[in-house]
Amino acid sequence: MNLMRVGRAITANEFALWIAPILLRDRAILRPAQQQVTDRNEDKGYSFSPLSCRGTHNIGIAVSGGVDSMALATLLARYVQSQRSSLQRIQLHAMIVDHKLRDNSTEEASYVAEQIRRLDIHPHILTLNWSSPTRALLNGNKPDKMHLETLARLERYKAIAQKCHYLNIRQLFVGHHSGDQVETVLFRFSRASGIDGLSGIQSDAPFGVVNVKEALDLRVVRPLLNVSKDRLRATCEEAGTKWVEDPSNRSLDYQRNVIRHYQLDMDSLQESNRLLHPLSTASLLGFRDRMDSHRKVAWSQVSPFLQDIQFDPLTGVCHLRLQSDGANVEWLQPTRPHVAIRLLSFVVRWVNCKDHSPRMHDLQTLLNHLRSPHMVTQTNNTPQGHNHDTAKSSVYKKIRRRVSSMDVTPTDMASTVHQHAAVAAPVLRPINVSGVLFSPPRTTKGLTRYWTVSRQPMSAIDLQTNTMDISMNQLDAQSAIDILWDQRFFLRIKAHDAVGPQRTIRIRPMNLDDARLARRTLKASATNGHKAADQLELFMDRVPGKSRLTIPVVTISSSLVSGPETLVSIPTLGVHFAINLLQVECRFKSGDPNFDIPDE
Repeated sequence: MNLMRVGRAITANEFALWIAPILLRDRAILRPAQQQVTDRNEDKGYSFSPLSCRGTHNIGIAVSGGVDSMALATLLARYVQSQRSSLQRIQLHAMIVDHKLRDNSTEEASYVAEQIRRLDIHPHILTLNWSSPTRALLNGNKPDKMHLETLARLERYKAIAQKCHYLNIRQLFVGHHSGDQVETVLFRFSRASGIDGLSGIQSDAPFGVVNVKEALDLRVVRPLLNVSKDRLRATCEEAGTKWVEDPSNRSLDYQRNVIRHYQLDMDSLQESNRLLHPLSTASLLGFRDRMDSHRKVAWSQVSPFLQDIQFDPLTGVCHLRLQSDGANVEWLQPTRPHVAIRLLSFVVRWVNCKDHSPRMHDLQTLLNHLRSPHMVTQTNNTPQGHNHDTAKSSVYKKIRRRVSSMDVTPTDMASTVHQHAAVAAPVLRPINVSGVLFSPPRTTKGLTRYWTVSRQPMSAIDLQTNTMDISMNQLDAQSAIDILWDQRFFLRIKAHDAVGPQRTIRIRPMNLDDARLARRTLKASATNGHKAADQLELFMDRVPGKSRLTIPVVTISSSLVSGPETLVSIPTLGVHFAINLLQVECRFKSGDPNFDIPDE
């Protein structure tokens, strides 16, 4: 990758060429002008003008106040202004976060907002509150340096995502540049990342931190990844745009700063010593480009097989077939290990909703297990908490019932059980990887030729952690409570006046009594229709054992301390009762799977 003419300001025409494909993907359709135009800093170029679009098109910009984000704001403002006749419905909004971690952070945010107004951009100062809702996590204190970057990033992204959702913004422009790209590649290289990690930052990707529902539909756009910081500084200087310097950027207490200073030193040294050129920024960016090409090729081989997997974005469960005509499916063949590893990693991440892929060792163990001879003797390594909804479990129960009615000694009984089991025990074994359970096909229920992939059955600690009580004193009829349940489901609960302040809302994992009660109630009720009942029956049939008990239910109790619970909702299945009391919405964090090449 060639850096864009180090030290020279970015022209409006250059920038228009970079963002044209991005706006094109977001329905602000662009068309090249019929004649070439001459720019004083370019030999020739093209002028891009969006066609008219209905409604106001809001675009967000993440603005820290540094030279990177201020240069981006300047370029976007210049572009919109130059195309005012056709872009009159587009409005730029700057997201300025006051982290409240430095004494002068509020004054600095106000100063940045004033500079943004001069660019004809609407500023929005988002102030973080470290006492709530992160008070319990931080024990009422500001985070220490070890966790500062992570916590600040989570809170910052949460505030930005919620504001963008409120303003109906689906694109957030970020000023990451070539230096940030190199830092990311080196950071991931130090962690022995594969080609996905070494392909670095993508120019157009989903919002990276999804800790609130509002982030699910937001994309991050980075049009400056090919540009050096020197050019961004020159752009601000030429336009007269002021910026602020963050003193924390000079601190070596943060890993990224250490990498940044190392790379600056290496670039300086390689100017006088060509032997160091392989470690220069330009070389590392070229290495990143090659890794990204490999990544795209690898994923293009995986995508067709993903389309054969049955994903249920309501419950977070999927079903995949491993055999066809008595042999392993194509992606499971020994000749395609890279395809199998990527496909399984995608499935595991989709189910457990984690930001990072499982460890390679775990994926290889999973792959070996799925490739092993399918009919094997059941052993004691069945995942803990798994309901033995398999041939072995039913065989043992039947044998014990039969033998218990006979006049035999315990020794004879054990011998009889083991003799029968030796014949009937060959079964498919489940396996647990990164909190995700791969359950083998069953002979009488569900999809009989498909493995079921679901969240592993909940332990006693999981059951306790995922049981939440909300006093009605915390909720009024005009507000709603948003919860990320089990790090997998976004729940929004809104109460009506009829609930009463002396009641408690409880969100907890479903149990079998809930399912039985829902079945009886739906059968007797005509108001819910047959859709919810069908969805419940389909889920109970297709998902085996205790894996069924990993979705949330919402109940109301008559006492703040204890009392009988009234089932209100099984939201993932669309089963709702007492809708006059509570309105419950639910969305699976991973959502509908995207079979295109992943952005990261």
